[in-house]
Amino acid sequence: MKGVAKMQPETTKKAADGLTSPVDRLSALPDTLLHTILSFLPAPQVVQTCLLSQRWRHLWRSAPCIKINQQDFGISMRSLMTHTALDEKWARFEDFATNLLLFHDNTSSLDEFLVFAHVYNQRHVDRWIRRGIEYCPAVLRILMPGTDLAFKLPPMASSSFHRLKRLCLQNVDLDGQFTHLLSTFPVMEYLELTLCEFTGDCSQGITLSTLKKLVLDCCDNKTSRPMVIMAPSLSCLNLSFGCYLAGIALSKMDSLAEAMIDVSENQTMSQKTQRGLLGSLFNVTSLELSGFETKVMLNEDSDEFPIFHNMQTLDLHSCFRDQYELYDKLEALGSFLQSTPCLEKLVLQYCMFCSYPDSPWEIERENITLHHQYGKIFQCQKLKLIEVIYDHDHDHQLIELAWRLGRRLPDASIKLKKIEMVST
Repeated sequence: MKGVAKMQPETTKKAADGLTSPVDRLSALPDTLLHTILSFLPAPQVVQTCLLSQRWRHLWRSAPCIKINQQDFGISMRSLMTHTALDEKWARFEDFATNLLLFHDNTSSLDEFLVFAHVYNQRHVDRWIRRGIEYCPAVLRILMPGTDLAFKLPPMASSSFHRLKRLCLQNVDLDGQFTHLLSTFPVMEYLELTLCEFTGDCSQGITLSTLKKLVLDCCDNKTSRPMVIMAPSLSCLNLSFGCYLAGIALSKMDSLAEAMIDVSENQTMSQKTQRGLLGSLFNVTSLELSGFETKVMLNEDSDEFPIFHNMQTLDLHSCFRDQYELYDKLEALGSFLQSTPCLEKLVLQYCMFCSYPDSPWEIERENITLHHQYGKIFQCQKLKLIEVIYDHDHDHQLIELAWRLGRRLPDASIKLKKIEMVST
């Protein structure tokens, strides 16, 4: 338009010889922002940025994140099993990781330190972990995939963990020394343990006053004593599968608001332990349970099942799938709901129906009658929605379930939602 100057971005600058060259605006950014950019790159690419310009030559040495990952060097589970060029790949990986830690600036702490490596050489991995912990990281992830034996951590001093807020361990042997060390972490907020083993002759447990979220995924307590978790600031608990032959107990869970307990593939957690876990979740506002059986959910003793005054959402996944009759399953569910006066939403995912196609349940439902065994009406005054999620309906089982739910909980709307199973 006339009278309006056409604006062009300044993309060049004049050099001393009169020629123009591109302006390096990226290098003009402050170190803190460049370090954030580097944190998204694999470690080899972070080091390669030293070739970009004089400005980038030493920037990688002060990067606040160090990620030692065998996948960056083509070491996969398949190569570990077939030993395809494994010695050569590991040699390059070992050389890179050792030099990365050796030449990294040791005057500042790390935001994150990651080791993702199969224990092909225990001595090298130990050395990397000890060196990385010396940087006092705020986030520490030690992941040891694809090994039959749990990795035993090298000796560590508690003074290196004064900044540690997030700890993730996979396939690690957690002996009594670690349990004691864990209790000394002053600012720990997030703890995730996957495929880890609690070993030793002493009591094992997790005692952390600052912990806010705890994830225990497929962990085993191989001691003869119960696993005790004491975390008064814990707001979120995710417990799935695992082997706890001596039991697992929750203590001082006054702040717990969200809990996910999955025992669907756990054949060792007794019904008594499961009922004890439920009784410890009295403050939660949202509860997700997977794999719980009819008898575990039956509220026969008020001492084991306190009143869940704050619970607003209850999500049951693959529960009540044992051989009890539907009448008995709904009795157990209803008795539990009587202890949730503020419940607003109930989700039943793949619940109530037996998973065995030749079971008596499957056969008897070919002809259903809906005029008998009404059952009593349960008082759950704030419950407004029952969502039933299913993948198939054999012999009209879903009709009977919806009808009986409607008879027992007449004030709630029932929504049926089918999830199509994707074949592979």
